[in-house]
Amino acid sequence: MQEEKPNQENFFESIKNSPMTDADLLIAPQLLQGIKMLELGKVEDAFGVFKDASALSPKSFKALYLLGRTAMELEQFDDAVPALKAALELEPGNIEVQYLIAHVHALQDLVEEAAGELLAILGKNPDFIDAYYDCGVALQILGRYQEAIKIFEKRLSFSPDFETAIMCAMTYEIILDYENTEKYYAQAMALDPENIMVVESHGKTLLELERYEEALKDFNAALALDPESPDALCGRGQTLFHLGNTEDALKDLKATVRLDPENMIAWGMLGQIKLYEEDYEKALKYLEKAIEIDPDLLVYDFRASAKRALGDLEGALADIKLAIEFEPENVDYLIDEGIILIQMERIDEALKVFNEVLLREKTPEAYRFRGLAFMKELEYEKAIADFTEAEKLGEEAPDLFLNRGEAFYQLGEQEKGMADFQRAKKLAEEEGNVEFAKKCESFLKKMSE
Repeated sequence: MQEEKPNQENFFESIKNSPMTDADLLIAPQLLQGIKMLELGKVEDAFGVFKDASALSPKSFKALYLLGRTAMELEQFDDAVPALKAALELEPGNIEVQYLIAHVHALQDLVEEAAGELLAILGKNPDFIDAYYDCGVALQILGRYQEAIKIFEKRLSFSPDFETAIMCAMTYEIILDYENTEKYYAQAMALDPENIMVVESHGKTLLELERYEEALKDFNAALALDPESPDALCGRGQTLFHLGNTEDALKDLKATVRLDPENMIAWGMLGQIKLYEEDYEKALKYLEKAIEIDPDLLVYDFRASAKRALGDLEGALADIKLAIEFEPENVDYLIDEGIILIQMERIDEALKVFNEVLLREKTPEAYRFRGLAFMKELEYEKAIADFTEAEKLGEEAPDLFLNRGEAFYQLGEQEKGMADFQRAKKLAEEEGNVEFAKKCESFLKKMSE
């Protein structure tokens, strides 16, 4: 567990100016010698002096305190903890020594122990500012995110602090609270506006919040600081895609993978853009590269779409099942699975999937595609019922009305069928889908013969 070292401001002066006990006086020359070495940066030499001094006068608080603190600086924790505990026995109420012991435990990755000690310190001494950062970090590592946030925010209520603001933002980010994540990254950015990591993180958060114009400003600011930052280029590429500028988005994302060939986010975005452009071969290539780098990257649904478009239905089904494994509550993935099963003529399986979706959530898409599955089974009345439910829920897809019109036609309800074909044709024309409008027109001619 990486922590910032305790504040050393006025450290040497406070030791030199504090009252001397009889035990301190026995070794006063050694103490002054060791402090002088610390001031000169000779930490190892000072450690040796303090170790000898504490052996000569084991009741000297100053010797033990200085020995523990110097051992901590040298990351010799097995020496630091006993010395600090011995110092605490001499002065049980010394809050700084209590804090240093907790701090060393944190540095040793004894996180549970450190968190308990730091919470106890803050419970008795809520104004002891130095303990808040360490305590919040320990709680975050333990997964106690709400407690960590409370500690970080309490620290920030005293005064602005760059490191604490970042940690607070990161903790909110873990729990997907992007509004507060943005708030604290903005606070950190105000304290250090040229810190590229913070500017990029703020931009990524704005991207999550779909505040694309603001995100673009952040990524441009980051690139002004470092024109070859892969993270900033990747973030700007994602933002530009969401703003509809796919040409520049592709440039940024391709620049990202040139600079950072292992950037799976950029490869995944390249795949998504090519999927959007209906360049399925390239989409598949980029998405497979992203998954090769990180098999846990959640782009299996996109790869399923690419495979499906290329006619690899078995591969598409396998991918959408993987996506469902990662996010079993995602009904969109289940709907995609059902659609693929319909294309594979596995209608009974498709119906089971859509039934499961509708038990969870009454979506127009699920009704619409279950209706299509019923059409495949020639169950026209059930199909009409589902298409009608989809319409009630706001579905306006031309193919819904075309399919319902066909179902009415098969049941001999010519007037209703004609009305649906006309509606489908009108919607297709409004969308500029000339081929679909022609298809509707052919059905209308067939019915009027």
